[in-house]
Amino acid sequence: MLLELFTFHQVKPDYLDFISVFGLQSEVRDLRFSSFREQKNLKLQHGSSGIGNLGRLGKHYQLCYHLKGVTCTSEDHNDQSKNQWSIRQAAFYHQLDVVGGNALWIVTKGGLDIQQRFKELTGNGARTEDKAFGTPDECFRSSLSAHLLFCHWSTEDWRGYIKWLEYTIEKDARHHHHIYTARDIQHLQRWAEKVREVTSVLKANVDVMSSLRRFYTDLRDNEEFPMRGSCSDDISVFASQLGNLIDDFKLQIDRADALVRITTDRMELVKQHRLERLNLNMENEAIIVRIITIVTLIYLPATFVSTFFSTDVVRFQGQGQEKGNFSNVAMVRWVQVTLPLTVLTIVFAYIWKSLAERRSQREVLPMDAEDLRWPLWISDKWKWHPRSRKASPSVESKV
Repeated sequence: MLLELFTFHQVKPDYLDFISVFGLQSEVRDLRFSSFREQKNLKLQHGSSGIGNLGRLGKHYQLCYHLKGVTCTSEDHNDQSKNQWSIRQAAFYHQLDVVGGNALWIVTKGGLDIQQRFKELTGNGARTEDKAFGTPDECFRSSLSAHLLFCHWSTEDWRGYIKWLEYTIEKDARHHHHIYTARDIQHLQRWAEKVREVTSVLKANVDVMSSLRRFYTDLRDNEEFPMRGSCSDDISVFASQLGNLIDDFKLQIDRADALVRITTDRMELVKQHRLERLNLNMENEAIIVRIITIVTLIYLPATFVSTFFSTDVVRFQGQGQEKGNFSNVAMVRWVQVTLPLTVLTIVFAYIWKSLAERRSQREVLPMDAEDLRWPLWISDKWKWHPRSRKASPSVESKV
């Protein structure tokens, strides 16, 4: 059925690409798809005289484009952050015979809101110039009004949607007085992707409107266009109104870009906060390990001496005694061996630590102006070798 309809009206095959994004779906598909196609046939082809019975006299132009709007599908008066928004797509096809004034419109969109608006545009209470189709000029002017209607539809509620995103992101950030987790970063990343999606859609609408304005301004300058004189002022007004809509879209794009930067900065702050917490935990663990190490160093010599004195190598009591006796000589010998050995162990550990720190400081050389321009380390396959530093002229002169 659709194929027969498009064949009868000689619809551009490109319009099939536009309607392919529609259909039964749980989520929006091809949201980033956007295009503008046009074709002008203002000269009669050789051997072609048109079909007068169908109002086609051979000279016509046709165009199709794609716009996106946004609407609030579910509103919660108690909590605005629970509102549900949906980005809606619409495809438009228009063909106009510039001699007979025969116009064709094909609009593809889910819902009947655009159809109702078009009825209001051409209804009894509408302006005369919007619903007049008596002459080719009147048909042309009414087509411009229809284009403006569709473009106005695509600009509605974007300000409210961006405002809702700002409110929701700010509310989500205020509630985070606890320790940040990886889930918080995922939430911020999801919000940033939503705002970037808005920016992409708005830029696509701007490109389509700019192409639409350029098409009609080029049509006004085309010598083959029979209405370039009588409808020149109407095209100028139409281009001016499209320019206002484009400027409004650009303001919303700037606002969305600012929101993306704010969200990204907050995400970086959350990452930095988590990194600081990780460093603090590592420092606390390092302090605990150091305390354990110091205690171990203190008790290690005593444990060694006690173990050594408990062997059969040194014995300070007789074998026939059932009860052990306290030996002052053993205690003195234990202290004489343990304390010097403990001091030697601590001194040896300190000297080893100092040597390790000096060695690490020699490996990390200070930075100068040359280091900022050239790397100190070069890669040779999988091994890293320090680059030898050239002596400065001042050092050579002193030597």
